Amino acid sequence: MRPLVAVRNATAYEPRWVEKSPLFTPIRRAARALAPFDDFPPIEVLDRVFEGEPPVRFVRATPRTRGRRRGPLDLDAMYDARITLDRCVPTRERSWHDLINALVWGTFPRAKRALHARQHRATTERVSRGARTLPPTRTREQDALALIDEGGVVVLASHTGTASAALRDAGALRAMNASGVAEAMIFGHAIYESLVLGVAPAAVAAVVVARDGAEVDTIREADATLARALEDMSRFRTPGELCRVDVRELGDASVGRDAVSRPGLAPLGPT
Repeated sequence: MRPLVAVRNATAYEPRWVEKSPLFTPIRRAARALAPFDDFPPIEVLDRVFEGEPPVRFVRATPRTRGRRRGPLDLDAMYDARITLDRCVPTRERSWHDLINALVWGTFPRAKRALHARQHRATTERVSRGARTLPPTRTREQDALALIDEGGVVVLASHTGTASAALRDAGALRAMNASGVAEAMIFGHAIYESLVLGVAPAAVAAVVVARDGAEVDTIREADATLARALEDMSRFRTPGELCRVDVRELGDASVGRDAVSRPGLAPLGPT
């Protein structure tokens, strides 16, 4: 069994886990909507994470079958297609990864829809109807989108060019966050899962987006501006456009200094 899978299986559900680190602040409202449950919430209630009408439904994921596939690929049944075409998010029962993905959906619904729509488009542009297999590797654009989805940190900045350049230096995210020059928050659900499990995130990358002042709520502003950035096909063509950062820099700034030192979390290593 792979180490991360073993950690996932060994980490029991704790009802108040989201209160234990300031780094969970963005998804806290969505998590509190599931507060009555003292174990992993059933898939059927996950739509409570949304404010207002749910833009998608969480449905039980179909178990993967082993062995050679017969016939052509069903492109409309793939993960991103289900989300984009059917507005259904395939979800596994009792999965930390999928539960936190639902919380990110409840927090950043516009950005999540834009991201999966673009991932679906990127797939269908490469795979023709009737194909029996997917390409053996992803494109650089698909790599960038996957990195944002799993390991993205949204950085709201008034001057995006200056912020992007500054992030190339170690400690810049901490300095910008502390000074108010920019505001950063975790988007990638794999980062949140790593914090829950007490392991270092596999990758953390900053996505710099422009403040627009249209939203009073910072999280909603981040959702709206990230969605627009993802809809801009000139952006995120390669992972090289993203800045690798250390998530500990968030814990040392405005979100709270105890974010990575609480009991039950191992110190995070460099990305």
